[in-house]
Amino acid sequence: MMATVTLTSKGQLTIPRQLREALGLAPGARLQASIDRHGRLILVPAKYEPQDLFSHRPMVNRVLTVEEMDQAIARSAGREDA
Repeated sequence: MMATVTLTSKGQLTIPRQLREALGLAPGARLQASIDRHGRLILVPAKYEPQDLFSHRPMVNRVLTVEEMDQAIARSAGREDA
């Protein structure tokens, strides 16, 4: 589906209704924007905010050194020299 998106004088984009409906976009919806290697603007609905991925994780009270992390990774990979 191809449609024309209009840029307002305030730099805002107007997305045609058919595209909004096809993507399930409602007022206030967030889109992630990027430019591909051909100079095209790519808009993708943001299903989540990055900080939301970690909002329900427990606080970490323990701090490991880089060496301790390397040893833990080696142990989990089954290396004998860990």
